[in-house]
Amino acid sequence: MDVSEMQRKLSLRATEEPEHQFENLYSLLCNETWLRVAAHETLKNSGSETAGIDKQTKSNFLGDHEGNLERLKGGLKAKTFEPMPVRRVYIPKPNSEKKRPLGIPTLLDRIVQESLRMILEPIWEADFSQRSYGFRPNRSTYDAIAYIGNHLTGRGGAYQWVIEGDIASYFDTIPYRRLIKAVKKRVADRDIRDLLWKFLRAGVMYRGKIQETTTGTPQGGIVSPLLANIYLHNLDKYMESKYTNLPDWKRTQRRRKGESNFLYVRYADDFVVLCNGTKAQALAMKEELKEILDHMGLKLSEEKTKVTHITEGFKFLGYQIIRAIGGRGNMAPKVLIPDSAIKRFQHAVRRILASNTTSESTTAKIQAANRLTRGWCQYYRCTSSPAGIFRNLSHEVIWDMTHWLGKKYKISASVVMQRYKRVMGENNTRTLGTKTVTLILPNMYKGKNLLQKPWHNPYTAKEAIIREKILWYDSLWSGYESRHGWSDIREEVILLKGTTCYVCGTELHQSEVEVDHATKPRIRFKDTMEADRMKHLQPICTSCHRAKTKNDLEVLSRMP
Repeated sequence: MDVSEMQRKLSLRATEEPEHQFENLYSLLCNETWLRVAAHETLKNSGSETAGIDKQTKSNFLGDHEGNLERLKGGLKAKTFEPMPVRRVYIPKPNSEKKRPLGIPTLLDRIVQESLRMILEPIWEADFSQRSYGFRPNRSTYDAIAYIGNHLTGRGGAYQWVIEGDIASYFDTIPYRRLIKAVKKRVADRDIRDLLWKFLRAGVMYRGKIQETTTGTPQGGIVSPLLANIYLHNLDKYMESKYTNLPDWKRTQRRRKGESNFLYVRYADDFVVLCNGTKAQALAMKEELKEILDHMGLKLSEEKTKVTHITEGFKFLGYQIIRAIGGRGNMAPKVLIPDSAIKRFQHAVRRILASNTTSESTTAKIQAANRLTRGWCQYYRCTSSPAGIFRNLSHEVIWDMTHWLGKKYKISASVVMQRYKRVMGENNTRTLGTKTVTLILPNMYKGKNLLQKPWHNPYTAKEAIIREKILWYDSLWSGYESRHGWSDIREEVILLKGTTCYVCGTELHQSEVEVDHATKPRIRFKDTMEADRMKHLQPICTSCHRAKTKNDLEVLSRMP
């Protein structure tokens, strides 16, 4: 079976027949090729090494890959597959002392959820609103901000008032029966709906106790964002049919009558509505939205849902959007980097380069700082004139790294600059680095125009599907190593002994090189410092390393 072709057919039919209810979808779920693709997509995710309540990770699954897939397929065919409760953890909310719940399904459940998403998403992409941007293929926060930025002036009068919408605990309060009813509008296959119901009712395990779930979709589940979008599709349709999809003549007519027009954008459970009328009309729209959500069994957060004037600015998806005086002296919309985002970046850099982490590798620290800078600058490079902020932050990053290196090697800042000085980029920017890694600075990134791109259904247009990766500060790698200094040791091995596997002779790319103890396993050395001397180490490829480690463990297990 060609999975992408089947998805194209599903989406094409959904587009051509808006009222069609799909049957016989469950057979796709049980198809071996379909499951293999779902397993591949799940296992390549960085979170695949995070276990659910069964404690099985990617490494465990790959130990019996074929057997696990065969058993999974058999359970789905026999309809005996039962999802397990998700493992609940709490992670910090951005800019808040509060924490949000995250549900971690088992790896097998994630594979089945990915299979379900692969079936349902092509169907619903034919229906979803173009003003819905969150957790959808080839859509992103950038697209949502570009749409707002390019429409703030608006035809028929500039938008003056902004409703910053927030649904209280949305992912935890979605009513199950209404959600399944919404799915039923497109999915006639009862087996698919029953499986979705099982996932919804699987429960959560927290501190060893299983709790029932009666509402909500657990954040962390692969299919949860899609289900959340399906349920809020009713809100999107309401806004489109009554306000945002009106023809130009109708919008002009409304303005002549003293009525306002609206601009609506939603990203998951966050949305904004812009009004080109009076504040009273904006407040009336807020009440209208509250009634719609009440009817859906949801609550508009009174605390977070504000009505503000565009000249005061508002925050959306981590950006500050405001209308202010531009370079030509005219009022113009601007998308800015909020002060809170700058502070979070600074705090993240200081956490990575904390003075109590100098036992860790220089290489690891530079790599960790680069991941942060790369993600943050790519996110904010589309703002209005980011160069000044990027330049100021570059001075801080290089100064913090200089201090960290000085403390690690007990040398002065001037010696650090001489020893680790590097030149990088088109503008020959001065930075720091080792022989293999160089510190990336924010000012190496240029600003990018905020352009609104045309959207096509990626399944019918046969576009490459790209999914947005969100920068989560709380989960960023800080450069911590379970074996302190190992990255620097690896770098030294590569410099002195090259990138050829000492076992099979394969020539490796530098990123593929692993380091192994040649003479005997590290655990058999009495002195770990002696174990990590260069004479005992060798470059090795991944497959040879795994085979050698397996053999070493077998030998050690037989020793008295």
